[in-house]
Amino acid sequence: MTDNITTLRECWHGVEPPSPDAQDRARAALMARIARTDVAEVPVRKRVKARGWRPRGWALRSGIATVAAAALVVGLVTVGGLGKEPDEPSGASGSAAVTFELAAAYAEAQPFTPPRPDQWTYVEIRVVNSDTYVESKGLKPEVITQRWSRADGKQAAVIVDGALEIFDESPGLTRFPPTDYPTLAGLPTDPHALLDWLRARTGPFNVDTEEQRNTGLFNAISTILRDNLLPPAVTAALLRAAALIPGVDQAPSPVSIDGRTATAVGRLQDGWRQEDLLLDPGSHEFIGYRSVAAKDIDLNTDETTPAGSVQGEPVHVKKGDIQVILTRLAGRIVNAAGQTS
Repeated sequence: MTDNITTLRECWHGVEPPSPDAQDRARAALMARIARTDVAEVPVRKRVKARGWRPRGWALRSGIATVAAAALVVGLVTVGGLGKEPDEPSGASGSAAVTFELAAAYAEAQPFTPPRPDQWTYVEIRVVNSDTYVESKGLKPEVITQRWSRADGKQAAVIVDGALEIFDESPGLTRFPPTDYPTLAGLPTDPHALLDWLRARTGPFNVDTEEQRNTGLFNAISTILRDNLLPPAVTAALLRAAALIPGVDQAPSPVSIDGRTATAVGRLQDGWRQEDLLLDPGSHEFIGYRSVAAKDIDLNTDETTPAGSVQGEPVHVKKGDIQVILTRLAGRIVNAAGQTS
C-alpha cells in the first residue's frame, strides 16, 4: 500500500523544492494563520455514514500530507509573488520572517472604526534620548510628545510650552513620510505595491545607492508605524513590507524597554546603528522603536557628517549605546484637538 507522503513525493517528482527563504515565509504564513484561528469559530462537522473501513492512523497521515502539501504550495506561491531575480537580496528569513508575519496577523485582526472627517487621531509617545545627545545637544533625557491630526487632513495640533497649538496642514503628497490620515488610509495594502509607492517618493531625498534606498524605506515604515493611527490593513501591510527589505533580522534575545520585554526586529542602518521595530513578545503588537549603536564611532566629523554641516565637537558613541527609544503610549480617535480619550 502506498502511503500519502509517498504519493505526495511522487506527484511533486522533478519539481524544484522551494528555497529556504520561501520555506521560512510559508512557515510564517501558516503560524500566523494558526495564531489568529479562534477554536470557537471552527464549524462542527455533521455526522455522516462511514463509506468503508480505513486503517487506523489514516486520518492522521492524510492530515499530515495535507499540511505538507499546503506548506509546499504556500512556499511556491510566495516565491512566485516576490517578483525577484534568483540572486536579488531577500528580506527577512527564519525567526524574523515569522515574527513580522505574526505581527501583521495581529494588526489586521484588530477592530477598527474609521474616523469621521471632523474627528481627530491622537498619538502619544514617550521619547528617551541617549546620554550622549543629552550632554552634547542639550536634549531632555525623556519627553512625552502628543500630536493630534484631523481626519480630513486639513489640520494638526501639538502641545507647545504647555499650550495646545493648532495649525493648518499642507497637502499630504508634499510630505514624506506622509502624516495626514487620508493619505495614510489610502496606502496600498499589498506589501509589494506599498514598497513601490514608497520608493516612488524617495527620489527627491538624496537617495544615491540601493542601500540608501533600503535605509530610507525602513526609516519611512518605522516613522509611519510609530507616529500615526492607522487602519489595521495598512499596519499589516507596513509590517509585511518591512519584512521584504534586504538586511532585516531579529535580535537573538528579547530587549528591555520601559521595564518590559520586547522583541526587536530591524536592520543595520548607515553602517553603524541598528534600528528596530519593537513588538510585544506575546501578542506581537507594535509598541515602539529603538536605535542602538552597532559599533564604536565618532559622529559630527567630516567622515560621518554631510559636508558643511559639522558643528561643535565630535561625539563619541560606543557600541551598545542607545541612541533613542520611542514607545507608543496611546493611539486613538477623539472628537477634538486636545482631547486624549
